[in-house]
Amino acid sequence: MRIGELAKASGVSVRALRHYDALNLLSPVRSDNGYRAFTEDDLRRVKLIRLFLSVGFRLEEIREYGPCWQGGADLNSPPHLPDTLAFYERKLHDIDAQIAGLQAVRERLRGHMEYLQAPPLS
Repeated sequence: MRIGELAKASGVSVRALRHYDALNLLSPVRSDNGYRAFTEDDLRRVKLIRLFLSVGFRLEEIREYGPCWQGGADLNSPPHLPDTLAFYERKLHDIDAQIAGLQAVRERLRGHMEYLQAPPLS
């Protein structure tokens, strides 16, 4: 299928698909006229990319994890499941660290607000 067909089938813009391709997240075959030809495997990859993005992964993280899912492997299959779980566990750790950092900033901000609202000392 051509890139426009992949865009329609996946619900992803042509621009985003070109970006994914530039990051080597997709593996289209180039025809003699230079057009990209995508397969059902590419459609599956785009859907996985969108899934990963929807749960907070960045494209760079997805690209680093790519060898585990780009070959058409099922992420739940026994040989890939430990890598998939480790990938998710790293992201959860990152998110927990971000939450802790935001909570600390929130407490500092709250403290400063309380200071500003305190009655002046006489």
